[in-house]
Amino acid sequence: MNRRALVTAVVIAAFLTTSLLVRPATAADVPTTLVAYNVNWHVGTHTTPPQPTITVNAGDVLRLRIENHDNFPHTFTFPHFTVNRTLDPGTPTTPFVAFVNITTSTADNGKWQFYCSVPGHAPGTDEARTGMVGWVQVGSASPRPTPGFEVVLVIAALGAVALAVRAFPRRK
Repeated sequence: MNRRALVTAVVIAAFLTTSLLVRPATAADVPTTLVAYNVNWHVGTHTTPPQPTITVNAGDVLRLRIENHDNFPHTFTFPHFTVNRTLDPGTPTTPFVAFVNITTSTADNGKWQFYCSVPGHAPGTDEARTGMVGWVQVGSASPRPTPGFEVVLVIAALGAVALAVRAFPRRK
C-alpha cells in the first residue's frame, strides 16, 4: 500500500467522523392552540382529551395560542418559563385569546407542568396538582438514547484508519 492509499483512507475516515459532528439545525416553530374549556386544558379544540402533554425539542419555539372558552376567567401559569397570563372569560364561538411564545433550550430538557392558578381549578401542589393542568415535554422522555447509526459510522472510520496504518510497512 502506498502513501496515496493511506491519505485516501484518512480522508474517508475524517469525512465519516466529521459528518457525524455536523448536524442540521433542528429548531422549529411549534404552533399550538391550547384551549381552556370546562375547567380543563385541551390541545387544538375543546373536544380533545384534557390534561395534554405538548412535546417539543430543545431549541424549538413553542408558539401558544391560548383560548378561553369558559364564561369565567382562568390563568395560564407556567412556572418553569415564568409565565402567568390572565385569561378573560370567553365562549367557544367568541373565545378570549392570548399569545405566549416560549423558546426552549437544552437546559429545559424535562417535563414541565402548566396549570390554572384560579382557586379550585388545579388543586394540589407541584406534581400532585390535578384538574386544570397540562405538561410540556422538552426533549426525549427517555433518559438515555440508544446508540444509532452514528456509532456504526465511527467504528467504520476507526477501522479504516487502523487498516491503513497496519498496511504500511514501518521504516527502520
